[in-house]
Amino acid sequence: MEVVVEPDRRLWEEAAQRSDFWPLQQDWDYGLAVRWQAQPVLRLLARDDAGAPVAALQLVGRRWFGLAELWLGLRGPVALKGTETVPAELLAALPRGLLRAVLLAPEIQENTVTKMSWLGRRRVYTGHSCAIVDLPQYGRHVLRQKWRNRLNAAQARGLRIELADRGKWLDWIVAQYDRVRVAKGFAGPSADFVAQLVRLKNPRQTLAAIALDGREPVAGALFLRHGPDASYYVAASDAQGRAANAANLVLWRGLMALKEQGVRKVDLGTIDTDKSPGLARFKLGAGGEPITLAGTYL
Repeated sequence: MEVVVEPDRRLWEEAAQRSDFWPLQQDWDYGLAVRWQAQPVLRLLARDDAGAPVAALQLVGRRWFGLAELWLGLRGPVALKGTETVPAELLAALPRGLLRAVLLAPEIQENTVTKMSWLGRRRVYTGHSCAIVDLPQYGRHVLRQKWRNRLNAAQARGLRIELADRGKWLDWIVAQYDRVRVAKGFAGPSADFVAQLVRLKNPRQTLAAIALDGREPVAGALFLRHGPDASYYVAASDAQGRAANAANLVLWRGLMALKEQGVRKVDLGTIDTDKSPGLARFKLGAGGEPITLAGTYL
């Protein structure tokens, strides 16, 4: 077993293709966007004696006063297909030192064992739940009835959907999203970070879906591809769009377009039935399957 520190992009992309699901937070371009924010990023990749990747981890660093360091594995490490768990050699290569700490949130689902510990590490935060869409099996048959009714209502309104990888509609989505984010004070990437991530992406890896009422945008969503998978990254609707159920139509058309492109799975993001029950119902109604991740370990 060999651990490659700072592997090249080719090897990293090979690891992504070998995963069951490759999270956005472990994407190569996501790491570049974090570095653009002047935060350090460390990539570690374990491969077997034949040179095949078996596990990967992208860490985001934070420093205080040039001394203490905290390294975060966001949705990582990822154990690849055919590997039961992350090899000890990868964990042994983590940053060490008196003023260094490493928090890992592995891309594995919660179970009885992980509630207590994971590979000898102590769980310090419970895992969050998210909704994942399996695109090869996706279609109207997986939609919940109320969600499908709203989709039908939006289509009956005559809203027009446009799909693009760049341009003014993508700018509208990001600007509208950021206004709501700032006004409501919810956690989420800044408009600058989103824009930089889009700039770093190959245009084939970005999809902006916009709903137009006549010539006016009323709702939109930005999807980002990472490895064989994708994320429903940011979305926005104005009052007119909400009244017309435009968000349902935008998500439906975006998912169907990604299916046509051969995308494997789509992460619809966190579902929190306590703090955001309406958003949770929206994601689950669209056909997202809930999974709960193992948590964060020190």
